[in-house]
Amino acid sequence: MKVKKLILLYFALAAEMIATGIVQHTLISITEQRIMGKIFKHVMTSGSAEKDEFFINGSLVTKNNYEDEFELAQKKEREEELCKHETQRRARLQFIEMAQVEITAKLLYKVIAQISYLIDRIENSALEKFFVFNDSTIDSLDQLLQLKMLNLQLADSVKKKIAVNDFEGLHLLYNKLEHWPDRFEKFFQDTVQNAIKKSDDTVMLKQLLTLIS
Repeated sequence: MKVKKLILLYFALAAEMIATGIVQHTLISITEQRIMGKIFKHVMTSGSAEKDEFFINGSLVTKNNYEDEFELAQKKEREEELCKHETQRRARLQFIEMAQVEITAKLLYKVIAQISYLIDRIENSALEKFFVFNDSTIDSLDQLLQLKMLNLQLADSVKKKIAVNDFEGLHLLYNKLEHWPDRFEKFFQDTVQNAIKKSDDTVMLKQLLTLIS
């Protein structure tokens, strides 16, 4: 809503009063407001409210008509402003949700790639007899096999969650997986250390050199 106010001071000099030195002052105040594409103008003349004039888009209207139209326009303007704010709020929420999904998905794909790489390093028949199972890394062969199967399904699971913008599901999955690369790495290191201690086979030792490089 744009408001423009103009106050004009008119000096009306009545011919019959010039001789007596009397000057009559008339103050005119013009308020103009643009609301919802309509221009409302109120011309107020000092001395009498009956002299006030009301215009809508340049057309002279009654006071009642002016006030009704003005109130209706203000109501529509408020409703439009509320609708605009609601649209902006929803757009912000949509952006946040989209960004959360994209960021979490990227973190998940990074974790999955790390786990896949470490599983490939561990998945060596020569290392199997040297596996060192521990509650802080991998507690059993069964768990290792389950983790391998799970890893094969993770990419598809992430894609499905992305498709429905399931940020909560992605976040929960990431929380479950984020520590596993460290656990796999420690399991691999413990296994290699165990193989070094227990093996004197030249071929095996060379394989270990290849694995750790």
